[in-house]
Amino acid sequence: MRLGKQCHLLRQGLVLLPLLLIAAACGRPAYFFRVDLSINAALESNHPLPGYTYYYSGPEDFPLAILGIRPEYRLKKEFWIPVELTETKLEGWMEVIDNPHRSLKTRYHGKVIRTAEGEEIGIWYSPQEWSTVRMGTDGEVAIDTPPNTLYEKISGDTTGFP
Repeated sequence: MRLGKQCHLLRQGLVLLPLLLIAAACGRPAYFFRVDLSINAALESNHPLPGYTYYYSGPEDFPLAILGIRPEYRLKKEFWIPVELTETKLEGWMEVIDNPHRSLKTRYHGKVIRTAEGEEIGIWYSPQEWSTVRMGTDGEVAIDTPPNTLYEKISGDTTGFP
């Protein structure tokens, strides 16, 4: 009887072990996207924040995300497009984004991207709340772009990117 009970406990432990490992891996995120209303205020009044290298994702005339990266980091660009973010460029984008008149589901959010230690990597402005961040070597950072399906959601255009 004792041996049967030990085998039963061992089986229960083996079943629980993967769940515990998954919970430990997901326990504390490495990067945080924290709301910062000053990002909305600056960009929506056509004033790029200084101290960032800027990129966008999505159509040039309707960005799905605007990303600013601190100079001590290098963005692994993949699908991000570098942009010289001027007041004129922002003005054109903000006419299309038109945040005050958007529904809560498609409103753009300004966020600061930070490491778990609180170090700022950059800023984010998008209706997507967050993205996956991967830190490489020597300050290289990869941040996933919003999915293409976001364009249909915020623009209402079912034909795809213009």
